[in-house]
Amino acid sequence: MLGFIARRLAQVIPLLLVLSMVVFLLIHLAPYDVVDSYTTPAMSDETVAAIRERLGLNEPVWVQYGAWLWNVLQGNFGNSLATGLPIGDELARRIPNTIILVAPAYLTALVLAIVLGLAAGSRKGSLLDRTIDSISSIGIATPSFWFALLVMFVFGYVLRLFPVFGMHSIGKEGDIGDLLLHLAMPYFVLVVAFFPDLTRYVRSSTITQLDEDYVQVQKAYGASNGFILSRHVSRNILLPIITQLGLALPLLVTGAIVTESIFAWPGVGLYILNATAALDYPVILAVLLLSAVLVMLGNLLADLLYVAADPRIRLAKKAA
Repeated sequence: MLGFIARRLAQVIPLLLVLSMVVFLLIHLAPYDVVDSYTTPAMSDETVAAIRERLGLNEPVWVQYGAWLWNVLQGNFGNSLATGLPIGDELARRIPNTIILVAPAYLTALVLAIVLGLAAGSRKGSLLDRTIDSISSIGIATPSFWFALLVMFVFGYVLRLFPVFGMHSIGKEGDIGDLLLHLAMPYFVLVVAFFPDLTRYVRSSTITQLDEDYVQVQKAYGASNGFILSRHVSRNILLPIITQLGLALPLLVTGAIVTESIFAWPGVGLYILNATAALDYPVILAVLLLSAVLVMLGNLLADLLYVAADPRIRLAKKAA
């Protein structure tokens, strides 16, 4: 197992290097840069050139990339070109905010998906199955930003049940009740965004398991559908679901970009959105690297969880 983990981790470094080079080049191919986001027509060309020189943007692309890479290797993501604030400090402050929002929403959606997916898959073609499948289809087809705006309008402006923007009210930064009120609407939006795909996944897996030979054998011995579903099918369904927890790891950082931007939630999503609009490449690359690392670690964690859940699987075969 240690050898498998070491081989997988060794693949991370070259992939991250290539990914950062490609993104860095694409950012610098844009017709404007971060300087254009805060200069004004009243500024002289000399002033703009001085700003560009101060930020190091007048250097060749390979020089800028080399300087950025050297800082990253020393554990320093540098400062935002747009705000001047340290990127590491900003991420350390914003990542917990995103986790507070995304983690409960994803776990709630996963529980809903397991319950609804098992119910629909075990009654394929029934009214319940068609209803759950239709709800999932509507959820998949509904744009998250539109649904978020609808929720904001109804529950925030019309009914005035919840605060609309931010994570805390002014002067109530340590109030848990105030935090929960601010969390309610974006949490609900993310649950609705996450659960349709997960429900479809569980439903499909349930239908596949019910067609397996072991189910027919259990029925031949007189086992009830409830017994088969609870003692056999659900256990086999949980194996791939466990791997979904590993694959969901990147969502803890970048899983709520649209929702955070609409509700002004001070997380990583809003941070990367603003940085992208300004072509603030140190921020973009820092979040990109963090997301890429989480994707790779998530895949590794998914493999390990799958093997832990089903010891019959050998890592050597998965590595091959």
